Amino acid sequence: MRTTYSFGASVRGPLHQQEGRPNEDTWLRSEGSYGSLVVVCDGMGSKPEARLGSKSACLAVREAVIRWAKSDDVPFSYLAHLVEIYWRLRIHPIEPRNAATTCLMALACTDGSWVVGGVGDGLVVAKTGRSLKQVVGQRGNGFSNETLGLGASSGAKSWTLVRLPPTPEDRAVILATDGVSDDLKPETLEGFCGWLLDSFHPLTPTQRWHQLTKELRAWPTPRHQDDKTLAVLRRTSEVEERHT
Repeated sequence: MRTTYSFGASVRGPLHQQEGRPNEDTWLRSEGSYGSLVVVCDGMGSKPEARLGSKSACLAVREAVIRWAKSDDVPFSYLAHLVEIYWRLRIHPIEPRNAATTCLMALACTDGSWVVGGVGDGLVVAKTGRSLKQVVGQRGNGFSNETLGLGASSGAKSWTLVRLPPTPEDRAVILATDGVSDDLKPETLEGFCGWLLDSFHPLTPTQRWHQLTKELRAWPTPRHQDDKTLAVLRRTSEVEERHT
């Protein structure tokens, strides 16, 4: 029996605490007839409506996935177009550039395939069995710092989306905003993903949230000032009796 579950947490960075500003990261998890979905968005801090932009992006992805899943044989690349449209509808009449946000997603479809990727910086990494695949984040010997996102790029063509085929192996996708990814060195990424999956799997959903929140608040690396959001979507053959 295969089990799919998700968990995540988001904390306000020290800089926003000092300035009295809200957490501009948002994350969402959702399940339905389309499968299981996790979204992580980071409102661009220089924008006046960054918080609204990231929250609206999470909801727009869910709307897009619901609509896309109802259509037969529609390419998964259409998801990017749908998200762009639903996001603009949600923030209207605010100018998109004033609510710019990154948008990262992982969708475990009911047919066993996954759609993974997004637009903007941060981290999207998929672990299938022992194989690690970087989808968003690392480029060459470092991480990309391109300023891309909803409202800050040339639309759907700026997205990176990949389809991962069905597999009998366990699979997990980790999503993170740049408050986390900027502090991860390429050589430590595999160990970080292994720790995240192995340490949190035995916990109950509530314990996962509390422990992950604690870890993000105690983030030990140099760029600790940023908001930090981390989320995981996992499908495993190991029975997880305490998942709700």
